[in-house]
Amino acid sequence: MTLFGLLSVWVLVFGIVHSEMPLESDVDVKNLLQRLVVLEESFEVERQRNDELEKTVNILTTNLEQTKRTFEDKCAALEKQLQNHREERTKISAKNVAEKTQRRRTYKNNWQKKPVVDWWTPLDSSSKSKNRDSDALSIQRRDSTNLKKRLLVQPSQVPPTPVAFYAQRSTSIPENEVTANLVIVFDVVKTNAGNGYHPSTGVFIVPESGIYVFSWSFRNSDNHSHSTELMVNNNEEGLIYSRTAGSSISTTGVAVLHVNKGDDVYIRVSSLRHTGTIYSDVLGRCVFTGWKLA
Repeated sequence: MTLFGLLSVWVLVFGIVHSEMPLESDVDVKNLLQRLVVLEESFEVERQRNDELEKTVNILTTNLEQTKRTFEDKCAALEKQLQNHREERTKISAKNVAEKTQRRRTYKNNWQKKPVVDWWTPLDSSSKSKNRDSDALSIQRRDSTNLKKRLLVQPSQVPPTPVAFYAQRSTSIPENEVTANLVIVFDVVKTNAGNGYHPSTGVFIVPESGIYVFSWSFRNSDNHSHSTELMVNNNEEGLIYSRTAGSSISTTGVAVLHVNKGDDVYIRVSSLRHTGTIYSDVLGRCVFTGWKLA
């Protein structure tokens, strides 16, 4: 029996018991019945919502169970593959061990059967068999010849890995950007054997210790003057100066230095003289290069 039915019965009983009440109470009963109808409708809406939620929960539960079964199947398949892989590796390892053991036995047997004759051992003059003496002499001569040939062959040498770089600057450095201790970045790399030069910073990080040749150049114009220096870590190891008088001049510096692995080698503007633009264009490029001598 629904909530509406129970309330209806209650209203009926209430009316019978209080049948002698004034007629004005009929209005309250009607209002009560209307409110009961509204409540019943609200109850029906909530019930429908509960049914929909229950259906949604059932669907989610079913999907979760399917996902769980799929995951368990995949885990089982992966475990089986792993087990097969382990068994295969075990078989291969056992086979390799057996092959190595067999090769050792074969080598040992062949070595024991092979007659050993030292080329420096003098012939036994008291030998009873001329054939044995002849064979021993032949083996002695052959081994002596092979030894001489081996002594004449020089051991092969592995050539050293080349280390060299050559980089250019793609654009000029405007006068307002040329400041003291400015590191010049040569951003166009032409050669970088050994990968020691870094175009993003303009620094050559020495990959191998040794004696290197370094060279750099820059171009002045329009009555400008600049001094640039070759730096190894924080030490100035080379310095060149150029001053123009209404013309354009390229200046080059060269240094031969012993540097250690991990040292930083770079070019920077000196703090003494830096007036005007440093040019690098189609008329002449700023370059930085270096290579290992030994």
